[in-house]
Amino acid sequence: MNVSEEQVRHLYSIIHSYTIFFIVFDVVFFVGAVGAIILAIKFLKSKRNSENSAEHLKFTIQGQEEERARIARELHDTVAQDLRYCKSLAEKLEQSELSSILEKSLYEVRSMSYNLAPPDVTRNDLVANLVNLCQTFEERSSIDFRLTVTEGIDTYFLTQTENLNLYRIVQESLNNIIKHADATEVTVLVRNQIGTEPKGIYIFITDDGKGFDVRRRRKVAAETKHFGLFGMSERARFIGAELDISSEEGAGTQVTIVKRMETI
Repeated sequence: MNVSEEQVRHLYSIIHSYTIFFIVFDVVFFVGAVGAIILAIKFLKSKRNSENSAEHLKFTIQGQEEERARIARELHDTVAQDLRYCKSLAEKLEQSELSSILEKSLYEVRSMSYNLAPPDVTRNDLVANLVNLCQTFEERSSIDFRLTVTEGIDTYFLTQTENLNLYRIVQESLNNIIKHADATEVTVLVRNQIGTEPKGIYIFITDDGKGFDVRRRRKVAAETKHFGLFGMSERARFIGAELDISSEEGAGTQVTIVKRMETI
């Protein structure tokens, strides 16, 4: 099929633009998120001087989710569409290598969009969300993810907000494992209480990675407001969950999340 030189130039112009886009995307996203959070904190401090209040947490976390959703829409509605157009044009030019690169880029954009704002996470079904999450992470890495859910588990007492934030805590924990742990195997166990334990949902995330000094990492996270551990702790505090991280250098890591069932 004939393709004009103008179309070829247009194709390479788009590819060049999105090459630059992918390089700066992560930096821009996190800088923007940091800026938004800093502004939110300053606003709340000036108005109520209550940085540690429930209102502050709610405002910050809602802002994060709204920004995630906005960027996910931008990725889906603009970047993904342009990449599909480029791939189609490359196929017309019979540029198989270029088409393959664009297909990979399109997959990465879809993955980023999904991880930022998964369309199915709004369902109040924590188990289904975690199944999808573990499958996604296993596809993206060489790590073996094993999810175990006890039979007859009760998660339906969780509100939509609790469901979302538990999902985000697990998601960030798995992100940390992929980025820092050098693990080969990850086990996620989800169950209800056993014996005399308080009623609720119990989540255990264990990896066989290199581990770390928890006390030092917590100190750094608190001082720098690092999005990993700090964000996990803030989300847990927001929904009244308990978060415990146990690790030693060279001995892997276990993250424990407990959300007790509210009793009247």
